Amino acid sequence: MKGKVTIITGAGSGIGRDMAIAFAREGARVAITGRREAPLEETAELAAAGGERPLVVPADISQEPQADGMVSRAVEELGPVDFLISNAAQPGTDLHVVDQTLENWNAVIGTNMTAHMLMSRACLRHMIPRRSGVILTFSSTAALGPMERKSHYTASKLGLIGFTRTLAVEAGEHGIRVNCIVPGAIETELLRNYWARIADERGVDVETIAAEFNSRAALGRAVQPGEVTSTVLFLCSDAASAITGQQIRVCAGAAMW
Repeated sequence: MKGKVTIITGAGSGIGRDMAIAFAREGARVAITGRREAPLEETAELAAAGGERPLVVPADISQEPQADGMVSRAVEELGPVDFLISNAAQPGTDLHVVDQTLENWNAVIGTNMTAHMLMSRACLRHMIPRRSGVILTFSSTAALGPMERKSHYTASKLGLIGFTRTLAVEAGEHGIRVNCIVPGAIETELLRNYWARIADERGVDVETIAAEFNSRAALGRAVQPGEVTSTVLFLCSDAASAITGQQIRVCAGAAMW
């Protein structure tokens, strides 16, 4: 990864932060983005302890001018993009379809699908002339089965799989590989907060909910952020040179269909 220019979206926390730290440690030149500047600066400081400090570019990448601007700044300061790690996502508010709001729906679709298209488009403009690059999107095992009150989230994550396949076909002739990471439940603050909310709704303790979720995985546990990062590092490497257009499930065996 030494010297490879890498853009990571949604890098203020969770797996985005873990990936930024890992890529910096491996010698990549990293640019990170997200809506909130303070968490991004935190990520940059942590990454700087093991490698070059990432370039911090706060942006709402679901908005066309901000997505294009973010990529332009990364290219201007770091060089042509080698890897786009398109990780940005938001869960929105869980609502039954009968209670769904257009604002909630559009916000989730904007971050979980539109932002991936805008960032991919902006990076492709730099990758295609060089006939080189890797784009990774991030779906979820939630896309593979119905989840009550998550129509907005599951629709966005399933749509992203279709987008990734199409992009892989279009980009392949230019030597660019495109794959989709499909994580299961990842042990992050976001997941713990979700478990706590479900536990509160059902009047049980968090450990009960965690055990219930973990029991769905063949390994009987949640995925650690570093396990996703290791997969991403592999898919960006030359060792994965024949892998494109695929869904790579990192879910501890929670989804096998």
